[in-house]
Amino acid sequence: MKTIILMLVLTIVQGLAVEVSASEKDSPDAIFDRILNRYVSEDGLVDYKGLKKDNEIKKYIEYLSDTDPRSLPSDKHRMAFWINVYNAFVIKGVLEEYPIKSVRDVGWLPDSFFKRKKFEIKLGEITLQVLENEKLREAFREPRIHFAINCASMSCPKLLTEAYKAEKLEEQLEAQAVSFINDRSRNYLDRENSVLYLSHIFKWYRGDFLKRAERIEDYVAGYLNPVDAEFVRNNTTTVKYLDYDWNLNEQK
Repeated sequence: MKTIILMLVLTIVQGLAVEVSASEKDSPDAIFDRILNRYVSEDGLVDYKGLKKDNEIKKYIEYLSDTDPRSLPSDKHRMAFWINVYNAFVIKGVLEEYPIKSVRDVGWLPDSFFKRKKFEIKLGEITLQVLENEKLREAFREPRIHFAINCASMSCPKLLTEAYKAEKLEEQLEAQAVSFINDRSRNYLDRENSVLYLSHIFKWYRGDFLKRAERIEDYVAGYLNPVDAEFVRNNTTTVKYLDYDWNLNEQK
């Protein structure tokens, strides 16, 4: 009798374990993790051709469109959610237009991809511009968001190879800030001429960064490697902004 009971208990426990494992595997974060890990390289380039054939991205978009962010338990959960929404909708937008050479080729008006292309969310239709400005910038006033969202272009911050998650959001944002600011293809210091070359992101969203530092140079120095940071803090540098490369961030 004891043996039978023990077998029943083990069977139930094993069934629960399988159920939990399956649940974790099919969780929205896990689905987006698989998509990003499979189709995004370490240098942030995307295999759009392969991704266009994958039905998992459709499943993830459906989850985002059906989720009411007001039901999420904390601001960290909502911030991670909206960052993932932005990145996933940019991917969706590219796939709908693919093949393209740049998101700037979409539509007749400048920046139509961001201002006019609409995506469905639980609260109605939304554009990427509204998503960025209202759901992220205004709602959270966190400048590191600019290093997390990706506009499908070569000069954008690299697309992360995993979903943003509330429990590790601070770590992810900090890592993205360090990675972007120390990426010499996007920002670099010319010590010989005392020129700090920066991404246009720091010009376009200057006000966001100045909420955390008196000067753009001071904000950037907080993430630069120690040698460059010391130089910027102890010397007068001229800030110049690099041309923005809008070519599609596609794997070749």
